[in-house]
Amino acid sequence: MMNINSDFNSMEAIINNTGALIYVIDLETYEIIYANNKCKEQFGDIINKVCYKVLQKNQNSPCAFCPVQQTDNHLSQSIGAVFEWENKNSINGRSYLFNTKIMHWNEKKKVKIQIGIDITLQKELEEKNLKLANFDTLTNIPNRSLIKKFIQNAIKISSRNNSYFSLLFIDLDNFKIINDTKGHDIGDFALIETIDRIKKILRENDRIGRLGGDEFIILADTSTSNESVAIEAVRSIAQKILKELNRPYIINEYTFFISASIGIVMFNESKHSDIELIKYADSAMYMAKQNGKNNFYFFDTVLQKNIEHKTKTIKEIKNALKNEEFVLYYQPQISLNKDQNIIGVEALIRWQNPKKGIVLPAYFIPVAKDSGLIIEIEKLVLKKAFKQLNEWKKDKIKKDWRLSIEISIKQLTTTNFFADIKKMFNEYDINPKLLRLQLSEKFISKDIKNILEKIEDLNKIGLSFSIDNFESSCLSLSYLKTLPIDELKISESLIYSMHEDINSKTMIQTILFIGKEFGFEVIAKGVKTEQEQNKLLTMGCTIFQQSYLISA
Repeated sequence: MMNINSDFNSMEAIINNTGALIYVIDLETYEIIYANNKCKEQFGDIINKVCYKVLQKNQNSPCAFCPVQQTDNHLSQSIGAVFEWENKNSINGRSYLFNTKIMHWNEKKKVKIQIGIDITLQKELEEKNLKLANFDTLTNIPNRSLIKKFIQNAIKISSRNNSYFSLLFIDLDNFKIINDTKGHDIGDFALIETIDRIKKILRENDRIGRLGGDEFIILADTSTSNESVAIEAVRSIAQKILKELNRPYIINEYTFFISASIGIVMFNESKHSDIELIKYADSAMYMAKQNGKNNFYFFDTVLQKNIEHKTKTIKEIKNALKNEEFVLYYQPQISLNKDQNIIGVEALIRWQNPKKGIVLPAYFIPVAKDSGLIIEIEKLVLKKAFKQLNEWKKDKIKKDWRLSIEISIKQLTTTNFFADIKKMFNEYDINPKLLRLQLSEKFISKDIKNILEKIEDLNKIGLSFSIDNFESSCLSLSYLKTLPIDELKISESLIYSMHEDINSKTMIQTILFIGKEFGFEVIAKGVKTEQEQNKLLTMGCTIFQQSYLISA
């Protein structure tokens, strides 16, 4: 008997010293017939009292969140049935993981024994991790991941209710200047204040999220199926945001101004995904920037078609690169000082599409530049040019031809360009003097210092350079004196208009004079008629690039 009592006392001691809540509830009366010390510590004297009245705040009926109560007849629960559930207590605010078991108690009462383990710290950690995963740490608003979920839900609602939603893609104009001149801490404060200002304008059902940097997106619920009403509602929001952001910012004694460009896309019964809608709003935002900044622009069908064309073309270009569909053709360069002999050629890329036939660069080069695929295309052109020069070494006539290829400033300034060129010279055993790289005048002037360094490095290994479509308007004479170039190409547009436009004729004469003074070769591009050729000859131009194409 003593052993039994001893065991009971030991068990009681364990139960009363555990950190878990342990209590027994009569299923018929809901009275608590046993509670350990932890229960009494948290909720006071609760023995013989109705559980839902003493374990919850302002609860006057059995708790609906308890799984035992969610059955048709809680008294019919089988002996041994087990339930597991979580609950945040409304009295002490702590979270518990409960394990409930149906059992017989003294006098065959049917009871539920509940053990509640405090999981408050785990839940707080989960909430913290959830916040980190879904909210921007600086501004405390939804991040890209969460705002996309809101948009996905809005797409479903708009399709179901035929109501309009709008996305407003906001990009702060020239915000980098604030970071560069006043520091990133001031920039961060400015972003936080920007969000606070925008929040004052938004309505209860509107959402705002940060995509990154100084880009934000608003999901506006216009709550109407009337397109005109929806347009005016979102127009009003955009106007208020621009006005609010135009007020001076005063941060740490700095006073400065911020403006924004806003792209707007509206949708109802949308067949487009959240990613597509964000992309459309982004495109509209860029149109707002192009139209002077500090304004907003609605996405339209023309923009949509342009985006769809761009997306399709990018995919086609990638396939073309993979399947080696790009080929080179050549325009001969003829010197009239050398009996009209071909002295070189310019390589021009064409896309030999299996379905469309020969595709001209105007169709794919602008898209390639925007998407960054121009680097891959130019690498391919460069490799094909080296292979061609290698093959021409066996040809008595073509072995001395100089091959010109156009490269972008982006390609020239890539980290590995110099090493790649040098490697190909060694691999194909090509005389560097037979390769000439062409650069566009308008892009050279944008980053002259960096470009000069790259040209000088390549010049040292024997490469020569040409300025394409030269019009003597972008580059000053001091730049021409500094740049180690060998050739100027007269723009085809100048040649085309020289007969009727005295300014074009004067510019051509100026370019020829510059070439003579600086020792540059001058080539006239795209000469189509004998009249044009004779006119240029009288001005002193003797090298012409023909408008027709030849194959290798």
